[in-house]
Amino acid sequence: MADEQANIKSFVIQAAKDEGRGVDVKNGLTSFSFYENILSNNITAQVKVFDSGNSIKDDSGKLVSIIEGLPIRGGEEIRFDIEDESKNKLKYELYLNKMMNLDQSTTQDNFEIHCVSKECYSNEMTRVTKRYEGKISESVTTILKERLKAEFKPENIEETSNTYNFIGNDRKPFYVCTWLGTKSVPTENYGKTGGYFFYQTQDGMNFKSVDNLLGQDAKKKYVYNESDTLPNGYDRKILNYDLKRSVDLQSNLMLGAYKNRTLYWDPYQFKYEVKTFDITEQKDVKHAGSSDDFDFVNPVFTETPTRLMTSILDVGTMPSGKDAKEQLKRFIDKTDESNDKVMDRMVQSVMRYNQLYSVVTSITIPGDFSLRAGDMIQCDFPRVSEETKDVDKKLSGKYLIASLCHFVSPKECYTQLGLIRDSYGRKTS
Repeated sequence: MADEQANIKSFVIQAAKDEGRGVDVKNGLTSFSFYENILSNNITAQVKVFDSGNSIKDDSGKLVSIIEGLPIRGGEEIRFDIEDESKNKLKYELYLNKMMNLDQSTTQDNFEIHCVSKECYSNEMTRVTKRYEGKISESVTTILKERLKAEFKPENIEETSNTYNFIGNDRKPFYVCTWLGTKSVPTENYGKTGGYFFYQTQDGMNFKSVDNLLGQDAKKKYVYNESDTLPNGYDRKILNYDLKRSVDLQSNLMLGAYKNRTLYWDPYQFKYEVKTFDITEQKDVKHAGSSDDFDFVNPVFTETPTRLMTSILDVGTMPSGKDAKEQLKRFIDKTDESNDKVMDRMVQSVMRYNQLYSVVTSITIPGDFSLRAGDMIQCDFPRVSEETKDVDKKLSGKYLIASLCHFVSPKECYTQLGLIRDSYGRKTS
């Protein structure tokens, strides 16, 4: 298959102190890598540039290099507008974080710059200080608006079913929102599942549950085969793939991914409660398999808890109320009320996060800028058999994009996807 090329319309490095002063380096762009990840709070990018030294005029009107004439000191805005062959745009503004691997000579400069989104810098320059109460999703929305001044679509901040009262304690916004994600429970399957991801894509900030991500329809459909033609019903071909991990039984047993037991201690009433949780209780929740018939694990490994955990209930602290008087009244009226409903979310979140990375695969496809980290796609892989046209039903199916890298150079453009799923699909007959 011939290499696909991207249309680099512009790639401007903007001077930090002069809005009208910038350099379009698209003709000197050696490579550009754009990264998103559901485990990363912000977008990152890596740019390699070739500079002949006659790129911009200095104060005396002499043509000099970008590094000298702009100059590059850190914090410069990077604006790019690139299209893949399907006319999908990769258009964003990042900020220069680091310049490294500078190779200078009398005739040229070669250098590499690392970029981050503006929210990354906002996170370093502000803190979460005040008290928050109510639904966790509402607190996250408030932090994004008031502290980070971040861009996001309201529909990308998924509503939580549980409430939680807390004080920011001068922590950074990224830390607080990620921490709140581990305490969040979606509106469906309450008590059976939990866990949210806080991450950034081209569309802005996202706060979404594991269930919401796994419950999506496949955005695109890809196939891997050795033919030069694309079968009907597929968007593009997979250029290559690598199954990183399909099972790690010992690690899963250590993490208690199949069955665990937790002791919850109530310091207010001086009593405790023990709960056992196993993977079979999650058969009714959403999974990323290819059908409703899932292979979890050999039943013998779900007979006994393999991890013991403890938790202290948050009772008698941070009662809800607009002022101290109202908070005291609520505390007196509901002395046994827990601020953090830990029994309904802690173990569920731990198991859900661990289970989500049961199968890890990496694929490379022709450049597709319409994809985002957190999207669901369908991948079909060949079955190892005499009939190579058969699809491996166990490995094929829906996958969640955990990470992506859009790679662009003057001669090629491709997208590498890190895919995960929480179960295998249907057994191959």
